[in-house]
Amino acid sequence: MKYLLASVWVVVFTANIHSQAPQVIETSPSSQSMVTEPDEPIVILFDQPLDEATVTPSTFQVFGRWSGPMEGSYSFNAGSTEVEFIPATDFFYGEWVRVQLSSGVQNLDGIPLTHGYGFNYWTRSLPASLDLTFGAQINMRLPGEGAITCYGAYAGDLNNDEFSDLAVVNEDSDDIRVLFNDGSGGFDPFIVIGMPNGQGPSTNDGADFDHDGLVDMAIGSTYSDNVSVMSGNLTTIFENEVSYQTGIGVRGLTIADLNGDGWDDIATANRAASTISILINDGSGVFEPSVNIDTGFDGETSIASTDLNDDGYIDLLVSTHNSNTLVSLLNDGAGNFEVFDSVNVGDGPWMLAIGDVNGDGFVDAAIASRFSNDITIVRTNGSGGLQFDASYIVGEFPVAIDLGDIDGDGDLDFISSNVSASNYVLMENDGSGNFVNPILYPSPPGGGAACAIIHDRNNDGAMDISLVDEAVDVVILYNNSLVMVGNNEMITPDMDLSLSPNPFQNTIQVNGDIMGPVKLDLYDVHGKLLSSQYMDSSERFDLSEMELPEGVYIAELFNNGNSQSIKLIKRRRQR
Repeated sequence: MKYLLASVWVVVFTANIHSQAPQVIETSPSSQSMVTEPDEPIVILFDQPLDEATVTPSTFQVFGRWSGPMEGSYSFNAGSTEVEFIPATDFFYGEWVRVQLSSGVQNLDGIPLTHGYGFNYWTRSLPASLDLTFGAQINMRLPGEGAITCYGAYAGDLNNDEFSDLAVVNEDSDDIRVLFNDGSGGFDPFIVIGMPNGQGPSTNDGADFDHDGLVDMAIGSTYSDNVSVMSGNLTTIFENEVSYQTGIGVRGLTIADLNGDGWDDIATANRAASTISILINDGSGVFEPSVNIDTGFDGETSIASTDLNDDGYIDLLVSTHNSNTLVSLLNDGAGNFEVFDSVNVGDGPWMLAIGDVNGDGFVDAAIASRFSNDITIVRTNGSGGLQFDASYIVGEFPVAIDLGDIDGDGDLDFISSNVSASNYVLMENDGSGNFVNPILYPSPPGGGAACAIIHDRNNDGAMDISLVDEAVDVVILYNNSLVMVGNNEMITPDMDLSLSPNPFQNTIQVNGDIMGPVKLDLYDVHGKLLSSQYMDSSERFDLSEMELPEGVYIAELFNNGNSQSIKLIKRRRQR
């Protein structure tokens, strides 16, 4: 009798669970985490079994900030309560990843995941330096052309070659200029794409609005009331722009699935109108008329999106230039927002960037303020609440801020762009969310720092920086290098040897002041030891028998008691 009652209870309990909407219990990676490998699967655990047929590329979407829409395969474990997404290719190192499940995901009774579920995380960066080296300066003007005011850039993979490209947005020439990555961290000559509907195009972000697997862009108009959508095209780079009305003076823009239907939407911050605009994707890459929201503060200027209260719905953070505040707005899941909290920040907040800077699992915000010449750090508390943490003086008129793990130590550093000071200031995170050791990178003479993009240009795992200057219209490339860690000790270059050719095919020559035998330890970019050998009598290393694939490798050289690390690139012989 007891067994029968227990069996009845199990049946009733199980039936009761299946009659309720499925809920996400746990994700891996966890929200806002910093240590995920670029090839690591995404695993989501539910409170009940799912109808596996409802988990598809349309209902389970993943987008890397720079790598773009990610294809992959799905597997199911633990009685269909666990879904594993295996990416088809690696994400880029050190990038912000958006994961979004739509309400199309259903349980065995056909009950949907209410309003979907979204979260963000970062892929890890490899150990590297904070003292980056100058690589190149690219003139973004055409011959004989005057000022174009390069004001922003997006570093997504625009041609699906798995390298970070650069789309530079220009306010005065009303266009974007695309620099395709040449495969070694440099760029090919730029291609101009006009934006006839743009009036001072500036703020921008990437997405896959129409689910065709290509990166699209949304670009706001500083001097007008519209946002332009540029759909990706492998032949022409982008289709002709399509514009949608917003509030006037679009200074900030963010992209996320705001209503859980599986399609990315757009939210803009409109300083002149003192509103934010919500544009909902109709399910085809076309956007419905905007819904304008007054936050109750003045001069909405920058905007970012992430889940602030752990309900799986994507919320908003907005800075207000004239009220000197940061505002949190919580999402009810259907794309309706209400102001939840606000906090005072610096004077004249301009741009903001988000990420967990102190490792507590909650997203934080870094805000650049033009009149107080500082970066303000604001903490969130996991429920949407905001708290001022600290401010850091960086230079006159900081207009932009970006976060990234530049030194690969597992926490987010920042770099500010200070237009009137004509410089960029990088500050190191000390591991607890405090920022120390400012490093200054100058603009060219007569320059005005507009923005900095932290991205891995050559796919070696070390975060490089691309700087955009709006006064002299140039892009400045700074290159980072890996710092190899062995036996928990940092290996620093104590010798002055070089290896050639680089890129190489099969053999490499040792050059420099050699004293005695030279040992080579060859690693891949993940730190795996591939080979250990000594230099032959002709001062060469023969790697032909290893049949190494094309890619980036790290050579550790040991000579006369000293060590040195050199980045090597393997390429096939050109025919």
